[in-house]
Parts: sequence; structure tokens; C-alpha cells
Amino acid sequence: MKEGDLTVLIGGLGFMVQEYVNFIQARFPKLNILPYPILAESDSNQIPEGIEKVDIVASFNAYPYAIPKIEHLKWFHILMTGYEHILETNLISKDVSLTTSAGSVSIPVAEAVMGYLLFFVKKQRASLENQKKHKMDRMLGQMRELHDRNLCVLGLGHLGKEIAKKAKLGFNMNILGVDKYVTQFKYADQIITPDLLSQTLGSQDFVVISLPYTPETHGMMGESELKQMKSTAYLINIARGEILDKDAFSLALKENWIAGGAIDVFWGDPTKEAVLDEADELWDLDNLFITAHNATGTDRYIERTAQLFGDNLERFMAGDPLLNVINER
Repeated sequence: MKEGDLTVLIGGLGFMVQEYVNFIQARFPKLNILPYPILAESDSNQIPEGIEKVDIVASFNAYPYAIPKIEHLKWFHILMTGYEHILETNLISKDVSLTTSAGSVSIPVAEAVMGYLLFFVKKQRASLENQKKHKMDRMLGQMRELHDRNLCVLGLGHLGKEIAKKAKLGFNMNILGVDKYVTQFKYADQIITPDLLSQTLGSQDFVVISLPYTPETHGMMGESELKQMKSTAYLINIARGEILDKDAFSLALKENWIAGGAIDVFWGDPTKEAVLDEADELWDLDNLFITAHNATGTDRYIERTAQLFGDNLERFMAGDPLLNVINER
């Protein structure tokens, strides 16, 4: 299939859509691109002219008004890693190829994870508070090192592997991988299946959740698992909120079952800008570091996801298998 015969709808936030158009059009100058600068539709009046002829959609969301108007949709590409919010719409039929941008944000998120770990062991919160007070205090308490500490990575997909690699090469940490399918990885000292997790949590200094959210992983880190962790351990969640039981996590932080935690993901629709209520008690916990679901949002996000989509577009036109296909529909 030739690029001049294809029409691609690119949807998302306005400023992002234009950047995607620029990247894709430069690589495929004959491609017909239909910009749709809408993150989430509110009514049918937003549907762009020519929607009927769209062959491919590259978007953050599935559009309930626009997609049913497309006569022969062939492929839907998600411009992010998560895909459960797309499946929940039931708008993408099984005869339409569905792919994600998995792997495109592994580097920035893994960097964020290393930042969280250093934030805790180097007591940076206390130093920042002292700076505000113009206070020089060398007696913050004994700091710790990442070197030779135990790091458990839940999920060795694109992201989990990048976290393990940076932790091993950068800090010589002892890496325990937990994965249902991956059995070997050069930067993991040991890999176990999820059913053995409870037997090893008590020896880990840090636990990072990097799993996809599925019915099987829902609530995977609950009260029992959190109580099995060391009181000096830290939990990091950069996957999906629902993998971590919120009530149990709150108790674990307040009652010091664990030393602390960091979250860049919350509970609810991952495409919304705010999914932690401003009155939530988590905001006020001193042993919790909260970032606003922006670990992926670096200056290279659009470039990397556009590159992956472009690579897949070349495969699509050549009739080759697509990357990151989701089959669970």
C-alpha cells in the first residue's frame, strides 16, 4: 500500500497534534494527514470533515463520535503505552489492528525512578525544607546508598528492563525481576514468577511496579504484600494506580509498614490531567513523593512516539507484522 493512498487521523492535545503532523509529514510527504486536535470529544460537532475516508488513527484516546463514522478503519495506534482505556470503549473491533507506543518512554521513566530512589536515600526532602528555612543542618540522620542494595522490579517489559539496566549499570544494585513470561535478562540477578513474590519481598530494599494493568495484576500489591516488605523499604509505582491497593498503601505509609513511597500514577482514567483529588490525604504524607503523571513528558516524547508510529507505518505499507500489537479483545 502506498502512502499517497492512505489517510491518517492524528488526535490529541492541540500543540502535540501539530508536532506529530510535522514529524510524520516530513517522513511521509505524500501521506494524507487529518489533524484532530481533540484529547477527548464532548459532542459530535467536533468531528472533522473527511472522517469517513480515514484508514489509520494515531491517537491518545478512542473517539466515541468520530470513530463510528469511519467507514473502513484498518489500524488504531495508541500514542502512549497504556491501552486499557481504549479496550474499555469497545470502539475498536477485532478486525482492526491495535498497537501501542510501548518502549518509547522507557528511558525517561527509568530515569525518574532512579531520581525517586536517590530522593529518599539522600534525604533530599529534608535538605529542601532546610534550604527554605536558611538552615544548615548536617545532622539529617544517616544517609544510605543505592550501591549493592536489593531492587525488585515487578514486570520486565520494555520499562522494567530499562529500570533494571540503569540500576545495575549505574548503581550496581542487586536486581530481582518478577515476570510471568521473561525468564532471562542480562541485568537481572534473579527472575521469579509472580506467585513467588511474597517469599522474596521481605529481603528487598526497593520495589518498583512496572507492570501493565490487567485483571490479573489488579490489586497485586495489597495489604499482605505491603506488610511483608521491610520497614526500611520503599515502594515506587510508575505503572497504573490500580495495581496498588490505595487503602492499604495509605495505611502502610501512615503506620510505617514501609519507609516511604513515590507515585507518578494514580487511580482512575490515566488520560485525565488530574486523578488525585486535592483533598486526598496522600498529599500530606511526609514519606510519600508525588509527581503529576509526568515522568514520560520529556522534550523527546513526541519525537520518540512519532518515530515508533512511523516505523510501524512502514511495516503496515509493506504488509509486515506490526510492533506492539494488542490481541486481548
